[in-house]
Amino acid sequence: MTQWRTPAGRLPRVYRALDGAMPPAGPVLLTVLAFLLFAGGAGTGTGASIYNEANALYRQGEFRKAAGLYEEVVSRGVRNGYVFFNLGNAYFKAGESGRAILAYERALRLVPNDEDVLANLRFVNAMKEDRNPDEDVNLVTRMLSTGYRLLSADVLAVIGSVCLFLAAAAAVYRLLAPSRGLLWTGLLVMAGLGLCGSGALLTYRIYSDTSVSEAIVIADEVTGRSGPGDDYLLVFTVHEGTKVTIERVEDRWYLVRLPNGIGGWLPGMALERI
Repeated sequence: MTQWRTPAGRLPRVYRALDGAMPPAGPVLLTVLAFLLFAGGAGTGTGASIYNEANALYRQGEFRKAAGLYEEVVSRGVRNGYVFFNLGNAYFKAGESGRAILAYERALRLVPNDEDVLANLRFVNAMKEDRNPDEDVNLVTRMLSTGYRLLSADVLAVIGSVCLFLAAAAAVYRLLAPSRGLLWTGLLVMAGLGLCGSGALLTYRIYSDTSVSEAIVIADEVTGRSGPGDDYLLVFTVHEGTKVTIERVEDRWYLVRLPNGIGGWLPGMALERI
């Protein structure tokens, strides 16, 4: 699959500004250049030209047209966090907050913990009609949630590798220097605990990323029902931008779980998977 590779380092902070924001020329050129240098397959030049055209339209204030071209780039197999970031900005400026949140959420899957993506996502979430339950949680819960978000699969893999190396080194030195056996035993135990902990978290993270299916409501307003059909009892009403967890699919209806724990059926056309 064709992939765009971003240049080393983070993109400029100016990306964060949604009011009057536009993709800066520097990162745009760097991203396109990276695409031309590293991406393979037919139609590469066409994909880059479409991306350039989308950025030009964004600068001209043609946000809906720019979003359409960013979507075309994505449809060609490009999976780059900053392409989704630009897409989110375009949708937001076009007045489609649900699709903007969807694009930012997809960007976070590719560039976890990026400050600019997180800032824009928080900004748009604060403007949507439905309030997130996590806005009411206490400080400790927020800290734990932030810590979990920071521990991406890559970070956990690195931590596990370091712990494995330390455990192996401690075991070897314990044999070579028995006079300091207590020290090496302590290090071995600590490294072993770190290895087990990071391994458990990594397993859960992979399961969560691959098995838990989430979606964003893209309809202005939609009612959740007690069964897969318009004739069932109304359970709740949600609005554009709300994130839900998909539990089951039946025909063209999705059984979803809201952040507050309430479940119900939504029509498939009202939401889109992250």
